[in-house]
Amino acid sequence: SIISTLNAMPEYQDLLQNLRDKGVDVDHYIELIRALFGLTRAARNLQDDLNDFLALIPTDQILAIAMDYLANDAEVQELVAYLQSDDFHKIITTIEGLPEFANFYNFLKEHGLDVADFLNEIHSIIGLPPFVPPSRRHARRGVGINGLIDDVIAILPVDELKALFDEKLETSPDFKALYDAIRSPEFQSIISTLNAMPEYQDLLQNLRDKGVDVDHFIELIRSLFGLP
Repeated sequence: SIISTLNAMPEYQDLLQNLRDKGVDVDHYIELIRALFGLTRAARNLQDDLNDFLALIPTDQILAIAMDYLANDAEVQELVAYLQSDDFHKIITTIEGLPEFANFYNFLKEHGLDVADFLNEIHSIIGLPPFVPPSRRHARRGVGINGLIDDVIAILPVDELKALFDEKLETSPDFKALYDAIRSPEFQSIISTLNAMPEYQDLLQNLRDKGVDVDHFIELIRSLFGLP
C-alpha cells in the first residue's frame, strides 16, 4: 500500500525524526489524521454519510504535505506553536463551555457520529486536558499557511465533493438535519460568541498580517452552508 511504501522510505523516517527533534508531536498528528479519516462504520447514519465524503479525500497525500510543511516551513511551525498557546486554549474552552456546543455535540452523537475521541486527540495535541463530553443538561508547493491551504485544496476533488453534498441533502435525512442544525439560530449563537472574543479577532488579524486571505475562507464556508 501507499502507506506501507511511505513508512519503508528512509527519507520519510528521517522527516518524522526531524519533526520529533523540533518538538513536534508528529505521532499524535498521524493518529489524529488516521482517526479522522478512519472512523468506524456503524449502521447507516450521519457517520456513514461522513465516511462517503472521506472516501474521496486523498488522505495519504494530505498527510505527506502536512508533514513536509511542519518540518520545513517556519510560518506553519509558528501556527502550530500558537495552537498550543493560552490564547488559543481560551478560544477552545470557551466554545466547548457553551450550552449550544453541548446541544450540537449531542445532536451529532444522536445521529451516529461520536466525535469525542477526535476532540480528545486534538486536546492532547495542543496541550489541553482530556476532552470531557458535555452532559445532556442542555436540550508542494507554495509557502507558508496560504501555501499549505492551496496545496491541499489543489488535490481535493471539489466537484465530486459538491455533487455528493447536494446528493446527501436530497437523500439523507440525518445529513439534512445536520445541515439545518448548522444554519440554525442556536448554532449561530456559537459563531456570535466566537466572533465576540478578542482572542479570536486577534487570531484573524494575525492571519491577515501573514497574508492569509482568511476572509475569503470564511465567506467560502458561509456560502457552502448558506450562512448569513
